[in-house]
Amino acid sequence: MDYVIRHMRLAEHPLLERFLYEAIYVPEGYTGAVPYSVIYDDPKCRAAFEGFGMRSDDLALVAEAEGKVVGACWVRTTDEYGHMDDETPSFSLSVLKPYRGRGIGSALMGRLINELREAGYRRTSLSVQKENPALHLYERLGFRIVGYGADQSEWLMVRRLDQTREPTPLAIRRLTADDVPTFVELRIAQLLEEGAQESCDLRPALFDYYQRHLADGSFFSWLALFDGQIVGTSGLSVVEKPPYFSCPTGRIGLLSSMYVRQGLRRQGIARDLLMRIVDEAKARGCGAVHITASEEGMRLYRACGFTHHERFMQLLLEQ
Repeated sequence: MDYVIRHMRLAEHPLLERFLYEAIYVPEGYTGAVPYSVIYDDPKCRAAFEGFGMRSDDLALVAEAEGKVVGACWVRTTDEYGHMDDETPSFSLSVLKPYRGRGIGSALMGRLINELREAGYRRTSLSVQKENPALHLYERLGFRIVGYGADQSEWLMVRRLDQTREPTPLAIRRLTADDVPTFVELRIAQLLEEGAQESCDLRPALFDYYQRHLADGSFFSWLALFDGQIVGTSGLSVVEKPPYFSCPTGRIGLLSSMYVRQGLRRQGIARDLLMRIVDEAKARGCGAVHITASEEGMRLYRACGFTHHERFMQLLLEQ
């Protein structure tokens, strides 16, 4: 998906209320509705948006896609969550749910970090709930835990801006033949992590499969790289079946190798890779995408529109 990052316009300042509400962390398993009034009832929430633009250090960026604002990232030195002192701008970040996992949050924060550095700030801060997966995103962008936030349920994080090392962006690109040896090792790691028993050496067969099907175009993959190292994988094998009513092309995408290294999970990397795979499957005429999912992956696939079917059966054939 294409998106543009730009400075927030004056007329868009009221959007910060909605984006602050969208940024509220809801723990997994929570079924109640979070009242919209919470952003007005909590003084620290109000401090994140009330009177925005009236202070000289108020700064906001937005991400625009499909003709609308889908993400916002802003800093202030008011007494909001994450506030340290009047010399340290504190971050707020929010991306609308349908647009998460596409690198928008990382891009917004990375650009704003650079703008704060150029403006002469020495550090910036934020607060995050301890269970919030966004913690890993902030760590990847150079923020470090320095203590508790407003209470012991959240962390206060700081990023120094006088560091010479820039935040390392996550790179997404296609799998090439040169990547296959590493891709094979990550596939083995995934299978073992999911509980498979290493009863034989799969490496030669996997290497042969990926080389052949990459070459004939019946397999494709998107990779995520961090610091030049492959940290996330995906793959889709295009197969043909006799056409049927819900899939008149007969082309089916078999999804595999959805894997992200530990320590970088729950940051939207898998979702980004999955969306690219699905988009390409559509472009290639696939009528459906199938996957045998791990328990950990089920939530992601459901969130991306996959549904569970009970009719699938398997017969293992002895060789």
